[in-house]
Amino acid sequence: MNQKIVIGNWKNYLNYEESILLSKAISNISISDKTRVMISPNHLYLKEVNEILNKTNVEVIAQNLTSSNSSSDTGGITAVNLRNLNVNRSIIAHSEARIRQKNPQDVLNEIIPMGFQFVLCFEEIDQIPFDLLSNDFEIILAYEPVWAIGTGETASIDHINEIHEQVKSNLKDLQLNIPVLYGGSVNPSNSKDILESEFVDGVLVGGASTKIDQLEGILNSI
Repeated sequence: MNQKIVIGNWKNYLNYEESILLSKAISNISISDKTRVMISPNHLYLKEVNEILNKTNVEVIAQNLTSSNSSSDTGGITAVNLRNLNVNRSIIAHSEARIRQKNPQDVLNEIIPMGFQFVLCFEEIDQIPFDLLSNDFEIILAYEPVWAIGTGETASIDHINEIHEQVKSNLKDLQLNIPVLYGGSVNPSNSKDILESEFVDGVLVGGASTKIDQLEGILNSI
């Protein structure tokens, strides 16, 4: 992978006004050709954030997806409705979402045939449905050890490399060209070391992505 991918998952840290201000700030920063940036705002503000960033190289993606096109999915987020907002990718199976929704593989079975792009999070390698993955459209994997999410504790470089190398080996055996990101308390102080690993194709960033100086610090570490 020539480019590193940086995904900012804003979770529910920001209200409407804060989301708009941060989106405008991001639209004015210079992003290196070595970097791809994706921003995942609160679903309530997807339309507004996407309208601000749609003339930049920053892709706006959803935080979660519960079905492809279910009319009886109360409180759910469907791929069809995301596409209506010109949002063509979603994070799936983040540890904070996995505890309250159906089996992520059920969602994958629905959206893969329609070619809806996704970032699939995993805590253990056996959570990756390698048999469902393909090169037909862009798929991204993100390793997120749950004990490192929002705790300030980051996995050691040796541990990150061990997991990523194993996943990459499995993907190579299946001739799958899929980037693998790391997520878990990523910040400007540790992003350079993480991103310098030959096995890490990018980072999934939580709280640090909601502060423009920290986000720029991560981008400048590439």
